[in-house]
Amino acid sequence: MRVAKWDNAKFILIYCVVLGHLAAAFDVNSGLLDGLHTFIYLFHMPAFLFLSGLLSKRSIGEGRVDKAMTYLVLYLFMKLFRFLVYGFILHKNAGFHLFEEDGVPWFALVLFFSYVLTMAIRSWKCSYALAVFVCLGMLAGYDAQLGSFLSAMRLLTFYPFFLAGYYWDTEKLAGLLRRRSIRAASALLLLAVLVICLYRPDFISAGFLKGKNSYEALGLLPFGGICRGIYYVVAMLLIVAVLAVAPEGKSVFSKWGKRSIQVYVLHFPLIKVLTDRFGIEELCRGIWPQHYAVFVPVLALLLTVFLSLGIWEPFFNLLMNPEKPKQAA
Repeated sequence: MRVAKWDNAKFILIYCVVLGHLAAAFDVNSGLLDGLHTFIYLFHMPAFLFLSGLLSKRSIGEGRVDKAMTYLVLYLFMKLFRFLVYGFILHKNAGFHLFEEDGVPWFALVLFFSYVLTMAIRSWKCSYALAVFVCLGMLAGYDAQLGSFLSAMRLLTFYPFFLAGYYWDTEKLAGLLRRRSIRAASALLLLAVLVICLYRPDFISAGFLKGKNSYEALGLLPFGGICRGIYYVVAMLLIVAVLAVAPEGKSVFSKWGKRSIQVYVLHFPLIKVLTDRFGIEELCRGIWPQHYAVFVPVLALLLTVFLSLGIWEPFFNLLMNPEKPKQAA
């Protein structure tokens, strides 16, 4: 049975994904966009991986390799879709490197590996597994050779969030998030971090938050591992905070949130088409030359809602669950 709170949280998070990528696509020197970009990257993909782990308990417990394979299929589709959009609409060479991935499809590939890896270690004790993979995540940045091959750097960096979600008792988490004190503290924490990011958007490197660069490339030697450990603590606090402030009841956001995967797959090529082909940034600049960056959050919301509509759902149901139509027949 679907839980409305998790779907509401997914809608918030997928909006953050779209907002982050749209803000990065606008070539404007804006403290607002820079601050929002830093704020979003502190938690949005770790939170998605945490929720994925939280909701994967049954599939992993049953050893559902077919469930893991759906994310590999999704990854391959994203690669092909991006290649076709760039080639035929934008007239650019996007390249097609099957095993090298540092672009948007990395999340689907990391989800595939996260499912498979967790199935392999599901008999491990929670404390032991978390300790091992948090340490690996902290150490990964010291290896400059990991890079984008099979998204290895991002897998090791972000896998602890998936694992934390998998091990966290869902009912206990839901009970924790319902406490008024937790919800109030979460709102204050998110507001405080947002204010810090808006006033000092450069206080932390975007490359560090994206988890794909070595500590050497980021200039964080020799203390990169300590920085990553601190980041794990901060990101987990922000994940809990976002989940705490997410609405409980069913709404239109719940319906849109359960379709977050289709937004994730489609949004980035569409952003590139809007900015590179249709000049959406120039249009916004023409409306309000001095402050056109304020349009970005609104445009991101409109794009998120559009891609959350049911018109895209049948295709993604077929892509992700090819057996369902046969069972219904």
